[in-house]
Amino acid sequence: MRSTTLPRLAVAALATALAGSLALGAPTSSASASGERAPAAATHKAAPGARDRAVDAAAAYVRNHSPAGRQSASPGRATAHAGTKGTYYVSYQRSVQGLPVYGADVVVAVDAAGRATGATGTPGRPLSVRSTTPTRTRAQARATARRQVDAVRSVSRPTLTVYAVGTPRLAWLTTVKGTDAGSPSIKTVYSDARTGAVLLASEGVHEGTGNGYYYPGVTIGTSGSGTSYSMTDPTRSGVKCGGQNGAAYTGTDNVWGNGSGTSLETACVDVLYSVGKEVDMLSAWLGRNGVKGNGTNYPSQVGLADVNAYFDGTKTNFGHSQDNARQLAAIDIVAHENGHGIFETTPGGSTGGNETGGLNEATGDIFGALTEFYAGNPNDPGDYLVGEEANLVGQGPIRNMANPSALGDPNCYSSAISTTEVHSAAGPLNHWFYLLANGTSGSTSCNGSTLTGIGIQNAGKVFYNGLLLKTSSWTHAKARVATLTAAKNLFGTTDCTTFNRVRDAWSAISVPAQTGEPTCGTTTPPTTGTCTEFTSTGTLSSGTSTWKPSTSGFSTAGGVINACLTGASGTDFDLYLQKYNGSSWVDVAASESASSTEKIAYTAGSGTYRIEVYAYAGSGSYTVKYDTP
Repeated sequence: MRSTTLPRLAVAALATALAGSLALGAPTSSASASGERAPAAATHKAAPGARDRAVDAAAAYVRNHSPAGRQSASPGRATAHAGTKGTYYVSYQRSVQGLPVYGADVVVAVDAAGRATGATGTPGRPLSVRSTTPTRTRAQARATARRQVDAVRSVSRPTLTVYAVGTPRLAWLTTVKGTDAGSPSIKTVYSDARTGAVLLASEGVHEGTGNGYYYPGVTIGTSGSGTSYSMTDPTRSGVKCGGQNGAAYTGTDNVWGNGSGTSLETACVDVLYSVGKEVDMLSAWLGRNGVKGNGTNYPSQVGLADVNAYFDGTKTNFGHSQDNARQLAAIDIVAHENGHGIFETTPGGSTGGNETGGLNEATGDIFGALTEFYAGNPNDPGDYLVGEEANLVGQGPIRNMANPSALGDPNCYSSAISTTEVHSAAGPLNHWFYLLANGTSGSTSCNGSTLTGIGIQNAGKVFYNGLLLKTSSWTHAKARVATLTAAKNLFGTTDCTTFNRVRDAWSAISVPAQTGEPTCGTTTPPTTGTCTEFTSTGTLSSGTSTWKPSTSGFSTAGGVINACLTGASGTDFDLYLQKYNGSSWVDVAASESASSTEKIAYTAGSGTYRIEVYAYAGSGSYTVKYDTP
């Protein structure tokens, strides 16, 4: 189961729930505030004990879905992340001989009923390294890391870790800060502790652009009273805005900005308004408590002397348009940069190559669109263009989610994405999100299909809950499986309309079906020769398994494998087809409804397979019938 009116103020569209918020431009004291106090943003509240039950269910799933008879222990320290509609996503961070591991993390999805419904990563994957003694010194690792940027500001003390993308290797982990190609850079560098080879140099500064138009009459969260105020939001932890020294701007009258596009204080009005809307959207639509997910958020700075904006893991920083007429601090840029913070603080973090980077950039664009639609500001209605109002370099928007190729980015996924510059590599996922929300109305698919959307709010729920299943080195293929798992959790398996639209949107950007990905409803085997060749009966206790025809399975040159299971009334038995990969058994097909009746039809390639009957809940008798090619 698995104010007097001032000139137009530079503000981006975002929610605003603050204690003592004032309508900007109306000079008043805190005691006579004329701005209406907005309600505090709701926070996600789970049912008592739900988090513990989710951790227990995930632990059982890991044990029962590991190789070697599903007897493996938990793969590491568990952290439960609350999703939407009562769901949870339990992530595990593994270690080898006391060393942290990158690349072998596991996340288990748990539905609102407390049932584990799937996972990303491979539970029980064997991990070992030949030795934990490096042959490359720490000084050599530092030197390697320094070479990954053009100008070095600081280098961390290298620490030993296990790099488990592919064959596990002992590695040095080093962080180097400086500038690269003229831009701020924070590189996470993994170098082989035996050969010195660079295994991964992942950029931690995520650049982007956004709106800089000015909006009148907005309220923002500020602190203070009397004649002393600060651009620090009192109701959204961590939210503040100021200049490049990191300190929040202060004032004597709680009236901020003068409507000028070159005013940095006005830019902070934009930022605070926009962050407020994003934080409120996250709560109201997605059940997330702040940008970081733990009730806290990132501070912001304006006045960056660059035609750019970025997130660096600790703050968001905003520059100006190329003509220097506007600060880049309105909804889709502010929400985009904080979107990087969401990507970083969901399971798996943000480290990875170009494909991961492209998914990270698209995540920023998606949260920009979600926030823009949520805010509903008539001066900047929701759309799927990125940075269109800032007119960054005088050429209009910088990305088009409905049709990425209109601005030179790929609409469709291909193997070339792994070597595509990360902002351009955002194209396929941006396109997927648009198709999921709106269908092919205003867009086209890569495979010629016609699609119907599920609406932007539901698309946001599916995407966000899929993000909670993220593991390190995130890929489009993994994201497909994760969002399908999320769709099942959120919308159930009785009506598969939403699930099918998620699936079809992935196919429409050329991300194909993945081995073992979730299905919705009951898989109907072919009508000829279905589950008639072999019959086996027996009994199972809750939490146990049996394999047919045996634990060693059967070999086939390829063809359709059918399996039909009927368990005792009132039980929840599940059915799996596993393939031997040379070292362990891997699930390639599954039927996991909340009942004791399951069916699988799988077109197999050559190899060795076995059928597993698993008692997810309840004990009793079963009958399994199956055909082998």
